[in-house]
Amino acid sequence: MRKAIAGLLLILAAEGTALACSCLRPGTPEQSRSHAREAVKRAVAIVQAEVLSEYRPGGPGERVRVDKVLWGESPAELRIARGEFASGASCDLLLGAGQRKVLILYDPGDAPHRLDDRRAPAGSYAIQSSCSDYLVSEDEFLAVTLDEARRREALPVTGERG
Repeated sequence: MRKAIAGLLLILAAEGTALACSCLRPGTPEQSRSHAREAVKRAVAIVQAEVLSEYRPGGPGERVRVDKVLWGESPAELRIARGEFASGASCDLLLGAGQRKVLILYDPGDAPHRLDDRRAPAGSYAIQSSCSDYLVSEDEFLAVTLDEARRREALPVTGERG
């Protein structure tokens, strides 16, 4: 009987592991530069924000108040665009009411991670995944990410003619 219970627990543990989000992070902020460049490639803003409401499955995403725009343009208040089943297991960055957080904002159709933008209400934005959250969670990494965002802004758009 003990072996059967132990076997069942191993199966359940393996199933949970298979569904978990797995991320690799470079060692230093400078080693993260290529990740930061990719993260801001389609971003519209990087903001410091406070979460006003939590996500509820099947409901709208979190409501967020922007305290400070660090780069780009953002409304003073916005809603996070969520897929149908947002979860930490799918690498979604879930936010709690009252939490203060630096967010990378994307138009829902341009998010670097998969998001069904047909479900996204007007005025909503996608945010970074939990795998790229380190790019804005520590000051040294944030500095590199903001530097890459500013460099992107200074580059000419490919295909433009003057």
